[in-house]
Amino acid sequence: MKSLSSGFYLTWGVNYARWGQPVKALYYLNRAAKLNSKGANIFYQRGLLLIAMGQFQSAVIDFNTAIEADPDHMQAYLNRSMMHALAGRSEEARNDVEKAVALGADRPSLESRIAEFQEQAE
Repeated sequence: MKSLSSGFYLTWGVNYARWGQPVKALYYLNRAAKLNSKGANIFYQRGLLLIAMGQFQSAVIDFNTAIEADPDHMQAYLNRSMMHALAGRSEEARNDVEKAVALGADRPSLESRIAEFQEQAE
């Protein structure tokens, strides 16, 4: 029952985010996270929402939690690398790129995206 309930809240949180209602989305994703503290996708989705809301440090925390729950969560590494690059933390960004590439990400496109983020940070 616990997973079903968290899945319900996750689905509605993602839907509200898509519909451009971040406050409602955050409410539902917070409920999902409370019900399932090991749900990597919950924290990943909430991290994406937090980026859209401009809460970059909180997004990194959620990506960290997603990676702890699922060390093979390539997308969490990718998005965390972007946040590190945006914050000027080049080494951390590189480390996450290496992890993502090891999990199957395309290195040239990643390095290009990170370079764009680093330019924005300067």
